Amino acid sequence: MKAFMLAGVSSGIGKTTISMALMSAFDNVSPFKVGPDYIDPGFHEFITGNPSYNLDMFMMGEEGVRYSFYKHHKNISIIEGVMGLYDGMDNSLDNYSSAHLARFLGVPVILVVDSIGKSTSIAAQILGYKMLDSRVNIAGVIINKVSSVKTYAIFKEAIEKYTGIKCLGFIEKNDTLSISSRHLGLLQASEIDNLREKLNILKNLVLENIDLKEIEKIAGKRTDSLDEKKREMEFPFHLSHFKDRYAGRTIAIAKDSAFSFYYKDNIEFLEYMGFHIQYFSPIKDKRVPECDTIYFGGGYPENFAEELSRNKGMIASIRENYEKGKNILAECGGFMYLSHAIEQADGEIYKMCGLVPCVVNMTNKLDISRFGYISIHNRDSIEMGRGHEFHYSKLKEILEDTRIYKAVKKDGRNWDCIFHEKNLYAGYPHIHFFGSDKLIGEIFK
Repeated sequence: MKAFMLAGVSSGIGKTTISMALMSAFDNVSPFKVGPDYIDPGFHEFITGNPSYNLDMFMMGEEGVRYSFYKHHKNISIIEGVMGLYDGMDNSLDNYSSAHLARFLGVPVILVVDSIGKSTSIAAQILGYKMLDSRVNIAGVIINKVSSVKTYAIFKEAIEKYTGIKCLGFIEKNDTLSISSRHLGLLQASEIDNLREKLNILKNLVLENIDLKEIEKIAGKRTDSLDEKKREMEFPFHLSHFKDRYAGRTIAIAKDSAFSFYYKDNIEFLEYMGFHIQYFSPIKDKRVPECDTIYFGGGYPENFAEELSRNKGMIASIRENYEKGKNILAECGGFMYLSHAIEQADGEIYKMCGLVPCVVNMTNKLDISRFGYISIHNRDSIEMGRGHEFHYSKLKEILEDTRIYKAVKKDGRNWDCIFHEKNLYAGYPHIHFFGSDKLIGEIFK
């Protein structure tokens, strides 16, 4: 089973660019992304033609991560890391970081480092990453933003001499490969002009300057002690009691340019639970499809606020389903859409569905006070699920506080998070179903 992780020494080092390049260079790749990310998997899927799955030790648990990794493996698995190799919830080495995941799955790591402002010192940087945790198998290095072949030769000599880690090649500095950013990270793949052209340039650079044969050898050297039966499990064992629980029911899932943030494993788990899935567009469609449950994921409703507000037929249909007692789950962007209104950063206000008693205000910066991994607890302080928050909006006004859960951080900070009325559950948290069996059992009654 061939697999490797591409990890960076920091954020912004070029992991996504080089991941895209390598995914385009191999055949039938199974792409994965470490952590709670919706943007990069869209690029992975665009490049490989295969779905990309998140691997998140905190939200999915060890069993969930192992299941997803083995279940979705194809010819070669390429895992794109998150942030810097060792960056996670805290400063421990078991902190749900890329390194933690690589150790757990026995996956070799190819480290990405950029060459800006360095010479021999690049070897000291890489040696530090090697020595911090000797259990992590850093099997190779790729250098980004290299000015010339001659410069690369200098880096290669220093790295291999002082660290014993093989240099696998480099990517030339090329401004034409830059991808515009937006407040949640990268633009979605479908929104980037000339993406296919940029990918072809990337692929040519990889074929010319990176040793793909050596990477394939590295990918074939995974350490793996898991027996075959566990590899073939149908779903994580603690979720098996959900199998076919909702057979015969239909779940309508909002999916369009405004709502596109869903974990692939969550969607597949809904099917495992017996749900028939119907997709619909809150922007374009006039009614919600006939269903028993509605699921609104995250996305960019603020960018389509005018279109969403104008679609009175859809808003009336959603309200009608709510009044009938249908189960409704809305995460982050979906929650904003179900609120009374979205106020843009410039002060313009757009009326929304009016089901959640609050008004949301867009800001120009990330709400760092409500950022990152959270556990979701009920009023009895029982953990019901796990997820994360990441949003550039805040609650401007709460008309009635119907929140029944608390978001709890590892450091003890907590806040009220999910609104509940009738069978509606809506709030900022994005949840992963693998680590939230109690919560989804309560929502999908």
